[in-house]
Amino acid sequence: MNSAVKKNNMYKQATIGNTVKLSGIGLHSGELTTLKFIPAEENTGVIFRRVDLPGKPEIPAHVSSVINTQRSTTIGTGSAYIQTVEHILATLQCLEIDNIIIEVDAPETPLTDGSGKQFIETINSAGRVVQDAESEFIEITEPIAIDSDEMTLCALPADRYKISYTMAYKHPVVGTQFHSFAINSDTFINEIGPARTFATYNELEQLLKNGLIKGGSLDNAIIVTDQAILSKEGLRYKDEFVRHKIMDIIGDLSLIGGRIRAHIISLRSGHTYNIKLARAINNFITK
Repeated sequence: MNSAVKKNNMYKQATIGNTVKLSGIGLHSGELTTLKFIPAEENTGVIFRRVDLPGKPEIPAHVSSVINTQRSTTIGTGSAYIQTVEHILATLQCLEIDNIIIEVDAPETPLTDGSGKQFIETINSAGRVVQDAESEFIEITEPIAIDSDEMTLCALPADRYKISYTMAYKHPVVGTQFHSFAINSDTFINEIGPARTFATYNELEQLLKNGLIKGGSLDNAIIVTDQAILSKEGLRYKDEFVRHKIMDIIGDLSLIGGRIRAHIISLRSGHTYNIKLARAINNFITK
């Protein structure tokens, strides 16, 4: 086992206590989706099961399963796929649910209100059951970086999981936002998970032309024009946008598997570069 991956007998794996369901509309497909969260045995990991397809194919929530990162993260195997898994995965990571089967009856998860809030409520309602097997921690022991002309994303050694994110939008309303969080259940439930997804009006037009966000509305997203923020309830945080970006990173990096100990520093990264970093870390720990 690579020295970056460690078992810790102080922390045990966990699953949920009961089967629970959640239904809603998929952001990009606009289709009604029902999720069934089912307890799983030790060392199962997170598995999505497409119950609407012949044979009920299973898709492991692992970076090796990622097939698309356009505006959300899609995982798949063969012809079966699941879109927009990042909010669920971020919730499971932060609530420390290691083993779970998620049955899905459509090609996309529900967007709910555009945040992780309903996923938090659903998973918490199921209860948490500690198992006998030890948890696996992924400890970054040397810097790992991904960058481009406009974006930087790196993982640094740390004694806990922390994410620092800087948004720098060339947009008069969004502008620049920064936040840094220690990632744990309390901060996720209260400070990160309720932050909703967003799009600028110009992005919205392009996404619609590309056949995406058919299920988007002011009930499940924040729309930003050049003059104002459009939202049925107003902003939940003054820096809600950057908080949502942090949730996306948590979900995307959870695809490495295990619980993470690292300081993730990001300037303007999105799903594509989040997954590039996840792959780089996965390559590092498996070499």
